[in-house]
Amino acid sequence: MKPNITGFFDYDGASSFQEQIALAQRNQMEYICLRSYNGQPIIELSDNDLKKIMLELKTAKLKIAVLDTSIPSYDLYDDKRHADALDEFKYMIKVADRLKVSHLFFRLPKFNDVIEEYDNINKRLEPYVDAAMKNGKKIILLPVNNYKANTYTYLFKKIKSNVLSFAFDPVAIMMNNESTTTAYRLLRTMIGAVMCIDADHQNMPKLIGYGKTDIVTIFKKLLRDRYAGFLMVDNRFHTSVFNVEPKKVGLFKKIFSNDKKKKENEMLDLSKKIFPNEETKNVTIDDILENQIKVLRIIFK
Repeated sequence: MKPNITGFFDYDGASSFQEQIALAQRNQMEYICLRSYNGQPIIELSDNDLKKIMLELKTAKLKIAVLDTSIPSYDLYDDKRHADALDEFKYMIKVADRLKVSHLFFRLPKFNDVIEEYDNINKRLEPYVDAAMKNGKKIILLPVNNYKANTYTYLFKKIKSNVLSFAFDPVAIMMNNESTTTAYRLLRTMIGAVMCIDADHQNMPKLIGYGKTDIVTIFKKLLRDRYAGFLMVDNRFHTSVFNVEPKKVGLFKKIFSNDKKKKENEMLDLSKKIFPNEETKNVTIDDILENQIKVLRIIFK
């Protein structure tokens, strides 16, 4: 089986659900991911909203690959927050059932030492795993709190559940001062989603292969290992290059002017890379996303 290329396509909530669907259709996608609906958190949606989502998806011939529970990481020892979060998770399972989704994004609680605190961590995670298992769901852990790759490896080896997997984010790993190839070696059998993004050492997003994460090497390893999970194509260009700063005056005017110039240069560079034969064409955020999808389709053909 080939991996499924997907993403939220919502630019952190800036795009409507209809715009997400339109972008997915333009790129001949089968799946999208969901973390909000027209700016409204999933957990707050009415029954009528869920019916609308299902109707729009059916009309567009799309399915939801992953539902983000959007439950923030909380203090491991906060009993009330844990109880509330577990209730939210169980409700999101019901929503996932309605939307016919089998995978849920989730974030680990906050702790200091995975070995010393393992018993407490397991005590917190166990009810989530049980709830997912009983309802035929899979949990994909998003990287949070600068936890090292060996933290997740330790947990997976101790818990030994096929319900749990990891969202491999090469940029997060690099910014954690870790080798992405070493992290992949540790986690390769536990990866359920791959963030197909690249960046430089200053955490500025780059097109796939133009950053410092060794993501192309990771792709080669995924191909070798016959990876069949999700390939997430959402990137951060919409905030780093395309967001418009408000007009500034006074002492900070020069700072924001330099920042604007930097963004203009970055956009020019992106245009040259994506449209090498069209010197006057300005790249859009959708152009970048579509380009990265094409790159992934060539690699994982």
